[in-house]
Amino acid sequence: MTDTLAAYLDAALTSRRSDRQQRLNHIGVAVAAGSGSGSGSHIVSAVLHASPAFAAGLLRGDRPVSVNGAPYHPVYSFNPEPPAVPEPDHRSFRLVFERSGEQREVELRPVFNNLLDSYRSAVEPSVRQFNMGNKVVGYVRLWGVSRNANDLIMLQGVLAGFRNTSSLIVDLRHAAGYLAEEHLALFLPADRNDYYSSPMALIIDQTTTGRAESFARQLAILDRVTTIGATTPGGFHPDFTVPWPLASSTPGDPQFEAALALLGGLI
Repeated sequence: MTDTLAAYLDAALTSRRSDRQQRLNHIGVAVAAGSGSGSGSHIVSAVLHASPAFAAGLLRGDRPVSVNGAPYHPVYSFNPEPPAVPEPDHRSFRLVFERSGEQREVELRPVFNNLLDSYRSAVEPSVRQFNMGNKVVGYVRLWGVSRNANDLIMLQGVLAGFRNTSSLIVDLRHAAGYLAEEHLALFLPADRNDYYSSPMALIIDQTTTGRAESFARQLAILDRVTTIGATTPGGFHPDFTVPWPLASSTPGDPQFEAALALLGGLI
């Protein structure tokens, strides 16, 4: 049993066999190391749409402190330590976390799933449409896409729902999975007029890696695509740099807001 959420996600991504994609109880967050070794030593770097953490109102930048009175651990707060194997735990847990120096408490119930499937399940709930005057801007966060044909069908359906939008924001932060040629084709000119052809903004940052980074590079070749955010680990620089440090106290999401403002000027 691994002791980090990133290791569980990596195991799910690299194993072709479902029986090796070990499931665990989790609340739907990604965490990074915070300062110190005690309270607040983890910081939430992302919250999956439609996850227990999302429903409980957790935000990027929150610092989990304790679960049911014991120090927070991203894996062991909701699962037994080795050599025990995780099994579904349907209890409610009390999570104490810090936000802007103030402690808060929420009650939530973890889900039992492999992390890649949880990332995949977060794509459709992320879909939004925003009215800007008489125009509409679409938004989708590609949390996770697999080789499964169902994921391609899902993404086709999502993009079909954006046919009447004036432009689209595609969020590739923390994207996991296998974004490949068949997914890219949904955004590129083809023999059939069934691809998304309006202006797009791609949000990227230091968590946009692997296939997601390659996907962003290929899309950015199009004149109608603009990249916004921070430089990726592979050295892909956005057209417009918009910093958003994890420890920032800036309210909202400045990278998303910049993408929305940019498209507002394009349409």
